[in-house]
Amino acid sequence: MQTVINGVLTNYEVVNPKAKKTALLLHGWGSDSSYWLSEIKLLTDNYSYYLLDLPGFGGTQPLKPNSDVPEYREFVKAFIEKQKLENLILIGHSFGGQIAADFAIKYPKLIKTLIFISPAIVRVRGRKVWLKIAVTKVIKPIIRLFPIPVINFILGLYAPKDYVKANEYQKSVLNQILKYNLGLKIKEINVPTEIIWGSEDKVIPFMGKYLVENIPNANLHLIYGTGHLPHLTHPQKLANAINQILIHEPT
Repeated sequence: MQTVINGVLTNYEVVNPKAKKTALLLHGWGSDSSYWLSEIKLLTDNYSYYLLDLPGFGGTQPLKPNSDVPEYREFVKAFIEKQKLENLILIGHSFGGQIAADFAIKYPKLIKTLIFISPAIVRVRGRKVWLKIAVTKVIKPIIRLFPIPVINFILGLYAPKDYVKANEYQKSVLNQILKYNLGLKIKEINVPTEIIWGSEDKVIPFMGKYLVENIPNANLHLIYGTGHLPHLTHPQKLANAINQILIHEPT
């Protein structure tokens, strides 16, 4: 389906549209709604599931260059208002979780429950990541005259994979969101929060415990043997965790 949100042509999918309860899913970086359709079909049919392509991904047009988490948050708010979604379960994976957290802090009355799946909420870069970014900034001007395959190969050795695979718009956004660290602000999240984390997540490791200790009224669900993309690698395990939350959700 398509609609226009704040002048942006927007793509989204709806599963179980006649269900009375509603959940909105925000996908992670480099993804779109199509990556989640198979997973959603494993979930309880008591909910109507909205799968939104975030700007610059899938079938949704980009926002302005250098857009940051707040711009995406406001886009999501405008989508919710246009679709007239109420008593909402907001589900966010990775980058989508970062947006969902910011949304919950700013607009707590618009959502009923948060479900985070390996959310990129607290942005802490290790020394290796900082070194890669520094080296990338130095070599980019030097290698611009090389053939494109050579450029991509060299950048692939030093730059983070998300950066190498991104188009120019996405790179401008990535430069912003990597600096957007909610940090202690997560204590301001006052809606019921369920955190799902893979025990083998190497992309954003060891953050589930920190979040559940700092977000009031939060629970942690650890899925053993899964990494950062459980919807692709272990869909049934993830569905079991989500269904456990949804089925026990108060009416």
